[in-house]
Amino acid sequence: MTGRFRVLALLLTAAVLQATLFDEIRLDGVSVECLLLVSVLAGFHGGPERGATVAFLAGLLHDSVGSTPLGVHALVYAPMAAMAGHLSVRLVEGARTLAMAGLVAAVMVGVAAAAGVGALFGLHPVSGVDLITTAVIAALSTLVIAGPTSRVVRWAVTGGLPVDISLTEGPAAGGSSGR
Repeated sequence: MTGRFRVLALLLTAAVLQATLFDEIRLDGVSVECLLLVSVLAGFHGGPERGATVAFLAGLLHDSVGSTPLGVHALVYAPMAAMAGHLSVRLVEGARTLAMAGLVAAVMVGVAAAAGVGALFGLHPVSGVDLITTAVIAALSTLVIAGPTSRVVRWAVTGGLPVDISLTEGPAAGGSSGR
């Protein structure tokens, strides 16, 4: 299965889960942000460019299955994925706790940013205390599904390939040149 089909399957599955299962399971009126999670993880595993592309498409899908104008979530998800991609380069490989804290923070910022962009388009008024409560609940409920989702996103976004292919490193020094 090629990388594009993997990403398509991932996004369609996440959109269906977001619109059906996770929309019904709510804590204090807040549901799991599956497509935002996929966006942030795409940036984390695939790098800023791949992550932003996947996140933009995830945002368009989120708006397609929801009641928001087309492009509102795409405006938020793409920069969040690019930010996660840039920060993942600077994280130590074994810093699992730091990565989880970063994921929670990214989901909180993404929820708040989506609410802010929605307020710019006149969707809902933004209240400070309610927005913080909503962002915290969404981030913690999203963290529950982050483990399995991370493995699937890594499979889809990287396609088994390394994120960056170094063109400066050649064959081992002293090897034959093939002549």
